[in-house]
Amino acid sequence: MEEKEIRNILENLGFTSGESKVYLTLLKIGESKVGPIIKESEISRSKVYDILERLISKGIVSSIKKNDILFYQALSPKFLFNYINEKQNELQQESKILQQIMPQLISLLPKREIDVKIYTGAKGFKKVIDRTVEELKKDDVYEAMGISKTTEFMRNYALKIYQTQTTKKFKARSIFDELGAFKISERKNKLHKIKVLPKEVHTPALFTIYGDTIGIHLGKEEDIVSIVIKNKEIAYSFRASFEAMWEISKEINK
Repeated sequence: MEEKEIRNILENLGFTSGESKVYLTLLKIGESKVGPIIKESEISRSKVYDILERLISKGIVSSIKKNDILFYQALSPKFLFNYINEKQNELQQESKILQQIMPQLISLLPKREIDVKIYTGAKGFKKVIDRTVEELKKDDVYEAMGISKTTEFMRNYALKIYQTQTTKKFKARSIFDELGAFKISERKNKLHKIKVLPKEVHTPALFTIYGDTIGIHLGKEEDIVSIVIKNKEIAYSFRASFEAMWEISKEINK
């Protein structure tokens, strides 16, 4: 590997161009006064002292005074791991601080009346389910209408929502059509109420509601399109439609 490539790697680790040049110079020439460092690294005298102090603070260069003259020496390259570990610790601390102020930062964002996101394909469907599971909390009500015939993948992945009910303690209500009624047994639990639409009433699209969030899911597997809308008034309208369909649907046999 050429020296230029090594310098690039060091710079990717957080070293400046000057720091990488001076450090590699010291590795090559060993303990040295400033003069040979300047000559070999081609770094000006006005900059080299500052660079050497930064390398010392990074814990990879040491200095010693002999007869009132400072000599510098690169420590073993293995000390670079100490530098990286310290950076990781600093990043973890910074991440914790950022996490603390994140709610305040988010609150500064402009409030949008309608938030619409569109997800496509199986990956998009998974994102919607994962987002739903993450956002649902205790005493929320998750409502789904039009659970019809779906692919095995969609069926199994959507189960995540109901499998988390026992730990997250949210409630659920579902309206199946007759094509999707075979899935009732695997989704039944004490927190989940289920009804079935009258025969011959089929709903190829799936509608979901929780809080101010509405989901509209059309298609299957790779062709599926999921539209997620966050808006209080629209959620109210969908919830009213759900209640009307709930009234005409039949309870399942216990």
